[in-house]
Amino acid sequence: MRFENVILGSVLSEKSVGLSEAKVYTLKVALKATKDDVRLALKNVFGVDALNVNTSITRGKIVRRARNRGGRPVDVKRSNVKKAFVTLKEGQFLPTPELAAAEAQ
Repeated sequence: MRFENVILGSVLSEKSVGLSEAKVYTLKVALKATKDDVRLALKNVFGVDALNVNTSITRGKIVRRARNRGGRPVDVKRSNVKKAFVTLKEGQFLPTPELAAAEAQ
């Protein structure tokens, strides 16, 4: 898998912000990406070494969203999301949105 297609973005939630203080970063990755793919993509794209990579797949919810021609709601399934929890070596960090906003000001 190409390194540019492995990491899709960062996850911003209360849990991920708390984990980032302990040098554990939460990233949204491609569904077909393996732990080795994530480790190699971090090395090639950001130049950091990952000590530990844990992954989890969150299944998409079924929600009533769209309406058909009769005006009745239709069940729609949201897409599955794969997250990687990455622990980095001491002294290394990933650029986070909070750091980018602080540098811009």
